[in-house]
Amino acid sequence: MAKRMLMWFFVVVSVLFTTTIYAGSAVDMEEGMWEITTKVKMQGMEIPPQTFSQCITKKDMVPQNNDPSQQGNCTVSDVQTSGNTVSWTMVCKTEGGEMKSKGKITYHGDSFTGESTSEMMGMVIVTEMSGKRTGPCQ
Repeated sequence: MAKRMLMWFFVVVSVLFTTTIYAGSAVDMEEGMWEITTKVKMQGMEIPPQTFSQCITKKDMVPQNNDPSQQGNCTVSDVQTSGNTVSWTMVCKTEGGEMKSKGKITYHGDSFTGESTSEMMGMVIVTEMSGKRTGPCQ
């Protein structure tokens, strides 16, 4: 009886693991170097669009500004996929305190659109994002 239960346990775990891998790889996104443009809006003001480049892979589908002053200060968690949409939460440690964000983007092969909403010290910051693949990662 114990052997039979153990066998079923491994079958169930194998099916769940395979399903998780398949679900994560189903996103219609081409890996490579991406040019990402962000537009930041906060309480009555808008910051001019900023553009940066990032290598995006199916293992790391969350775009992040590679600003050296922010490296190591942000932690991405709770990454989930549903169809071609990737959502996540992020916490960044800044001089002014902790900033919490929730984001979501939808990939369309070689492009994406999305938005993240951040909160810090009672201020809400909305960042609109768009991206396009420019070639292979360097």
